[in-house]
Amino acid sequence: MQHVVQVDLSTFPEGFHSRRLATSATGIDSCMVLYSRVPPGHHGPKLHTHPVDQIYFVVSGSMHVQLGTEVFTVTPGTLVLIPAGTPHCNWNDGTEDELHLEILTPAPPPDRILAPAELRAVPNAADLVRKVRPDGYRTSSPGFTLQPLVERSTGSPNARLYIAELEPASGGPRMHFHDFDQFYFVLDGSLEIQIGNRTMTAGPKSLVVLPAGTLHANFNPGPGIERHIALLIPEPAEGERLDYGVEIVPQHRP
Repeated sequence: MQHVVQVDLSTFPEGFHSRRLATSATGIDSCMVLYSRVPPGHHGPKLHTHPVDQIYFVVSGSMHVQLGTEVFTVTPGTLVLIPAGTPHCNWNDGTEDELHLEILTPAPPPDRILAPAELRAVPNAADLVRKVRPDGYRTSSPGFTLQPLVERSTGSPNARLYIAELEPASGGPRMHFHDFDQFYFVLDGSLEIQIGNRTMTAGPKSLVVLPAGTLHANFNPGPGIERHIALLIPEPAEGERLDYGVEIVPQHRP
């Protein structure tokens, strides 16, 4: 299992390209996580649907996305939730590359990832476009704030996604594990990840992959604020436990 996957844009071919970062081929069965580059004047597939939910999060550049009969301009720090069966397409009318993180959940059948769609209206389409708000963060623990963008209560039955900010010398819970798959995608700063007895560092445009049951902890070594997307698949049911803390006791050889 590769726990830290770095996106290297220099390896992308010319034109529109989506790089698969986490799939069944890499040991993840709950979803597909991709990173896409759309150069100016390029576009993804024509109007289509997926049999599963899809999420876009624009990292840089400007995306034009059509949801049914409506078109939206999506700027960095904005998420688009596309429920299963929603006709949509995206393109780049800007002057610079548009880059976005993309999630399909649950993982679609390999032979039915997408299908051509007919134009139809999508009720409340504007509610599916969600901008990160500077005043939208709430404190989870000292030095750790978060802002939910997608969860069951807001129309996503399969995933929970939030933006997290860590102050220097701050981190999430101590060593723990989950019953669900978890992913971090680092947007700014540096995130130190402890997985079991190993420590690794994830910088910007890195995906951290933490399958269910993986012992882990995270920490921001600084000097600046670290910001990342956190993804939980599937979102735990109401009342279910999120974290299981673990204490690692050193073994002393005689």
